[in-house]
Amino acid sequence: MFSHKVRADRLRKVLELIKADACIVKSEESRRYLTGITTSQGMVVITRAGNRYFLTDTSYEEMATRSLSPQGFTVRTVGRQAEYAMFINEIIQADKIKVALLESNGISHEEYLALENALYARVLPLKTQLDKLRMVKDLAEVENIKTAQRINEKSFEDLLGYIKPGMTEKQVQAKLVQLMLENGSDLEKFHICCVSGANSSLVHGSATDKRIEKGDNLMLEFGAVYNGYRSDMARTISIGQPSDEFRKAYQIVQNACVIGQRYIRKGVSGRAADREIRRYIEDNGYRNYFRHSLGHGIGIQLHEGPYLARDSTDVLTVGNVVTMEPGIYIKGRFGIRIEDLLYISSMGTENLTRTTRDLIIL
Repeated sequence: MFSHKVRADRLRKVLELIKADACIVKSEESRRYLTGITTSQGMVVITRAGNRYFLTDTSYEEMATRSLSPQGFTVRTVGRQAEYAMFINEIIQADKIKVALLESNGISHEEYLALENALYARVLPLKTQLDKLRMVKDLAEVENIKTAQRINEKSFEDLLGYIKPGMTEKQVQAKLVQLMLENGSDLEKFHICCVSGANSSLVHGSATDKRIEKGDNLMLEFGAVYNGYRSDMARTISIGQPSDEFRKAYQIVQNACVIGQRYIRKGVSGRAADREIRRYIEDNGYRNYFRHSLGHGIGIQLHEGPYLARDSTDVLTVGNVVTMEPGIYIKGRFGIRIEDLLYISSMGTENLTRTTRDLIIL
């Protein structure tokens, strides 16, 4: 059975390498990663000596105690915000901590300075070390992402029988929200983009009151959440018979997905992956029409490393789960995006997305 202690052990190895005695994290995503529970308030302290502490307010005391005490966490209840520093100082003294890493990208600069001044240890910023650990997913995380993706696929399949000309983008989006919840998505933080016709050329467009007409394309990007882990998927469908221009562009995006799945693997840089797919799209007559990066990592956050982008310094490794989402966007005409989830395993690259990439015509 998976234990969050494994993640703490990985973090402790980082502490050993940089000769720090403890790590203090506050961001909701990092707390979730290290504890498995979601709370709006709290801090986690992991010590090099092997101790794990969870500090939170009284509203989460019972839940945290039930969930974390059996895992070996010491749960401390904090009454007021100012008491966090006091409790952490007790840990610092008890565990003889001299150097502590504080998650600098999870709190405001003001909070960082306040804790740095209040704590009885030398405080250093924890910047990207934890983010890099989170890029490599363990099997429990991959299973959560897979389950979220199955919810996506079932919801999309159910939605296809509902879409009709004359519906607004907002009505389609509302139905997809309903279906994702009915099919098992966590309520919090899933995302949906539903745009049609000329609106679909907006790379990050939002649903409007525009009615979907025959001849329109409909671009859907959406992601369910399961046990706090996200999925991401995009499909572009046609309402009635599409134009020859649309079919041509769609085929190029579909081909780009096939090339990308073959190319993306362990050892490939995010920059090279983006360049390879972008070159294919540009060489086929659509230079400057692929207006976003190829992909990104996914997990507790919708967008996390590694990144498949022109300026990425990331290199893919076993355990990464990344989106692959080539697209073509012609302003005022249409936009096309096809997005799959790829898992980089020791056996190769596995596509976690089962939905067809073939053009669906309703």
